[in-house]
Amino acid sequence: MKLDIRKALGIVLTLALIASAAVVFGGCAQPTATTAPSASPTPLPNITIRFSQFGNSLDDPTGFKNDRIKAAIEQKLNITLEYDTGTDGYDDRMALELSAGTGPDLFPTWGDATKLSKWANDGAVLKISDIVSANAARYPVLTKIFSAKEYKTYNEFYTGDKDAVFAIYEIGAFAVPPYAGVSVYNTRILNEVGYAKAPTTVDEFVDFTTKAAAKGYTGWWPRNDKLTNWAEIDKTVASPNGTSIMPPASDFNGFVMNADGTWTLMTTSDKSKEVVKLLASMYKNNALSNAVGIKGDFDDAYAMFGAGTLASANFGFGFPGQFRDFLKDPWIKANPSGTMADLTLGTALQGSAGFSQTYGAPYWMGAHYLIPASEKNPERVLDLVEFLASTEGQQLTHWGIEGTHYTKGADGQPVYNVAEWDKETKPYGYGDGRGQYVWFSYLFSATEYMVDFAANDWFTAVTHPTDNSNLWATASDKAAMDYATTTLKDTTSKVVVTLPFYYSFVKLPDSYVDVRNSLKDITNRYLAGMIGGQMDIDKEWPNYVKEYADAGAADLEQAMNAAIQEAKTKYGG
Repeated sequence: MKLDIRKALGIVLTLALIASAAVVFGGCAQPTATTAPSASPTPLPNITIRFSQFGNSLDDPTGFKNDRIKAAIEQKLNITLEYDTGTDGYDDRMALELSAGTGPDLFPTWGDATKLSKWANDGAVLKISDIVSANAARYPVLTKIFSAKEYKTYNEFYTGDKDAVFAIYEIGAFAVPPYAGVSVYNTRILNEVGYAKAPTTVDEFVDFTTKAAAKGYTGWWPRNDKLTNWAEIDKTVASPNGTSIMPPASDFNGFVMNADGTWTLMTTSDKSKEVVKLLASMYKNNALSNAVGIKGDFDDAYAMFGAGTLASANFGFGFPGQFRDFLKDPWIKANPSGTMADLTLGTALQGSAGFSQTYGAPYWMGAHYLIPASEKNPERVLDLVEFLASTEGQQLTHWGIEGTHYTKGADGQPVYNVAEWDKETKPYGYGDGRGQYVWFSYLFSATEYMVDFAANDWFTAVTHPTDNSNLWATASDKAAMDYATTTLKDTTSKVVVTLPFYYSFVKLPDSYVDVRNSLKDITNRYLAGMIGGQMDIDKEWPNYVKEYADAGAADLEQAMNAAIQEAKTKYGG
């Protein structure tokens, strides 16, 4: 079973690809310089490479034995692959095996900068740049990857040496950027209360949910994880009005960027007070479900929507695929004869400050893939990485074997044989619709998408991956994805604010972890009480502001701005 983070969505980008996956079967089983990334004409001996990746299954030995993708890689490189996985205690096991010299030949640590830096400085993991730079002809793709200025910036951030590479960096990026604050509507209720199309402003949205509640429906359910996640509420009604009710628990939540590039913490601002009053009013009359914070999102809210008693909901519909999944789960399951027209997808709303603003880079650092310093065959392990990074390797692990897993369409894109792919994925408990082959799926892309290092530099390739999922989707799934993508297309660029590259290196002192946690606890307590009607907003707001101040809100704001300036000075060039 895979992690929830694997649930990602997007549209298909055009990918300039070269070489057919059929080349996998060219030549003989014993690789030479022409059939494997080796500088020597002498056939390389067969060795075993143990590759580790979190969260898969190895409980189907027959399926494992019959894995044709695995066999193709082994034949290409004259290696024997062993797959290693785990869930609970996985990171601790990797660290223990590394220290004992028994670890996998290639394994990840999940974006842990401190761990990577320590292992590099202690000499526990291999400095792979030394091997690659000494064998550039053998490793042309890795040479290109390591030469990227952004790759060098990460090197410097981790170890202080821009040319020292100790890891394959796995960057996560969506084919289209995701954001909160988009609602989906029951079309029948939408029309019943006088709306021919979805609301486009906060005022229209409040009017719609209020009218729906007056007719006996529940107006709106924003995903909230029992009032521990305020993102959908915040981005629907607070952010369009130039503020944020979110606690600054992580990233730039709770902050609003000023015209001069500085940031202001808005959680307890006067603007936020007005938003909380609005939410309390909506809650009181069931325009905002008065079961929010009590019942669960994915059982109770789904059931209400499927039963036709809930007028609108937010479940991350800034991901196009979330609309597809929502259509299939709460609606079609409850209404087998239902159609896509039964639901209307809205867009981000506009308020007094315009569109909601979602700040952040369109990418994040995922895992770091490492080779232990004790590795006996590092060049061969890097041969494997080099092949997987090549166009041929990417096609093999994302398209499959031509004639078996796919055929080429008239447009050059693969036409997937889903039944054949199922034979490769099911033995490993895989198949959430994002990637295809489970192993190596995270090696270059934390969203498990296909990357093209042939046509792009490293940073462009990993931040603009290709989502192939629509190519193997059913007709109904593809229609839902296309509808959602088209609906969101015009407003996405107005909502998502891409921050400069140096923001990837903004780091607050560890002492602010406790401050952030305290502020989150304070916000959850006050907002639940004020929106739910247990607290008088005018009376309690000064106490809310004081508790925020006492917990270090002003210091956090100052530290955040200082950290941003430091990152800009050091990495903004």
